Amino acid sequence: MPLQLPKAVIFDMDGTLINNYPFHLKAWQIICEKYGAPRSIDEIIKDLHGTNFEVCQNFFGKDITFEESERIGDEKEALYREIYRPHIAPVEGLITLLQFFHNSGIPMAVGTMGNKANADFTLDTLGIRHFFKAVHTAEEVNKGKPDPEIFLTCLKSITHESLQTQELWVFEDTSSGITAAINAGGTAFGILTSKSEKDLSACGATHCAKNYDEILKLVS
Repeated sequence: MPLQLPKAVIFDMDGTLINNYPFHLKAWQIICEKYGAPRSIDEIIKDLHGTNFEVCQNFFGKDITFEESERIGDEKEALYREIYRPHIAPVEGLITLLQFFHNSGIPMAVGTMGNKANADFTLDTLGIRHFFKAVHTAEEVNKGKPDPEIFLTCLKSITHESLQTQELWVFEDTSSGITAAINAGGTAFGILTSKSEKDLSACGATHCAKNYDEILKLVS
């Protein structure tokens, strides 16, 4: 029997709308090397969480200023867009699922700890902005995931209802994102682009899928 459809849906962006995780890692590796803090990919993965300021503190030390972190973060994101642009593509089945939710009258939002420039790059290059009632980015919140602030901000933009857990679906690809989804009061769906099903299920993901074709099978 298909799952009962939600009343609202929120998507993370990186690793969820697009499978771009390796390109972010490569960009950070280049930036860390440039600024005298070389790291392996595994070391980058370990410390790549939170706001841009928090990430830069992890990579370059607690003495880095907010202004310095903003400058380095902007440089890294521009580099990421440059190296990912020739490869950008939606996760398999995404467009079909977005159309399904849209046809079903379900409001959708994007909540990402990426910046606005990256969100614009992703949504406009893929041509999917029109599916979303709201898009919220890192510049609008004070706390990164696993804090639910970004998802709660999205929720306020797309519905005035008080939703039950099963009525709000959140699609994520990371452990901190799954935790944030649950902390926001939603049902967490794990997309397996960057973490294993074991990892995301351990954090509370109710369903995990390699792509959105698998999610479509759950709802139709």
